[in-house]
Amino acid sequence: MGQFRKLNALVCAALLLLAAMCLPALAESNTIFAGGTGTTEDPWQIATAEQFAAFADSVNDGSRGGYAGCTVVLTEDIDLAGMSWTPIGNMEDMEGYTTMFLGVFDGQGHTVSNMTYETNEFAIGVGLFGINVGEIRNVRMTDAVVACMDGTSQAIAALVGYNMGAVSGCEVSGAQVTGNACVGGVIGGNMGPVSDCTVSNTTIIVIGDNDFSDGLVQCDIAECAGLVIGGGFGGTVDGCAASGTILAEGNEPVGLGGIGGCLEMMDFITNCTADVTIVSAKGGHAIGGLCGYAGTHSNGQIVAETEGIVTTQYPCVVENCAVSVRIEAPEATHVGGLVGTGLYYYGEETAFAVRNCSVSGEIVGAAAPGAIAGRAENSIIENCTFEVMLNGEALTAEVGTTDCMYESADQ
Repeated sequence: MGQFRKLNALVCAALLLLAAMCLPALAESNTIFAGGTGTTEDPWQIATAEQFAAFADSVNDGSRGGYAGCTVVLTEDIDLAGMSWTPIGNMEDMEGYTTMFLGVFDGQGHTVSNMTYETNEFAIGVGLFGINVGEIRNVRMTDAVVACMDGTSQAIAALVGYNMGAVSGCEVSGAQVTGNACVGGVIGGNMGPVSDCTVSNTTIIVIGDNDFSDGLVQCDIAECAGLVIGGGFGGTVDGCAASGTILAEGNEPVGLGGIGGCLEMMDFITNCTADVTIVSAKGGHAIGGLCGYAGTHSNGQIVAETEGIVTTQYPCVVENCAVSVRIEAPEATHVGGLVGTGLYYYGEETAFAVRNCSVSGEIVGAAAPGAIAGRAENSIIENCTFEVMLNGEALTAEVGTTDCMYESADQ
């Protein structure tokens, strides 16, 4: 999580490019698209897997300036079975940002099926889209398999590896996504608004081992996995729904949650539902049915100056969410039916305000969990209901007990 947060400075500069006019129609565009001129009224059209791959190449080589100011749409379902997929958008051009996707991509409700991406190489930003700084909407994905086995990779998902733009109205079903840090169904690493996205029948697998012998501090190894978002720092989440499983077999993974593993420095997380099983075989920290981490800092200026993220709500609003969860995590700490914990960051623990939420389910093996939150320093819990079992007996504690904070590495 820490590594992709360092890329915040790209956001403002890249967004300036979105105001540019779509590049005029070029001769080679006729070989890429089924039609269109790239405007909102007459978008570029993709109708085949071959056109989709050619579009990906034209983003990744920087020849179309990331399609800034352009609109691209799907006009048919796309089957990527048998194709060697390359994610759309990368970080090859870190000065001009021309190799990131900067435009608008509208799936128009069409389905992209059978995408496979597997690598043992280091990667940041893996999915159908690798790096998005534009807008992606109304895309459906089924039966994607994504596996990044390098233990230092980050921002891995079925749809968008690393999102610095906006994602809305997208669906992922039947996916299996494997990675070590910021691993999600829809989005791996997130810094933008996410709304009305749905995940079903999906499994997120977290690899890697953490070593906390020197203290519970962010480590960028086995951390941040969620069915919708792996690791989010900034942005918002609204109206998302998820069902599936999160599996972690390594030592003490951190930040596991039904909607997001980490949803830090977000003004609000609202109107979301999750039905999730989280299994962490060797303990862990910051695990929740909705999210592992949540919260904002009381001094928004610190976040703006250090991360380039503007927050307006303190505490972060977590509202109108409902979770059904089973957590199996022997001796894990900071475990809650809804939220795991805040993050100790620049002198204080981030805080959240949970209102009008409900939790049902079971927690097995965790150390002193809470039915709503595992730890909730400076936080608010109001008008919430829960029916949670702990090791076969009713869990009555709304908030768990732990003397140990989880610290950001940026202290």
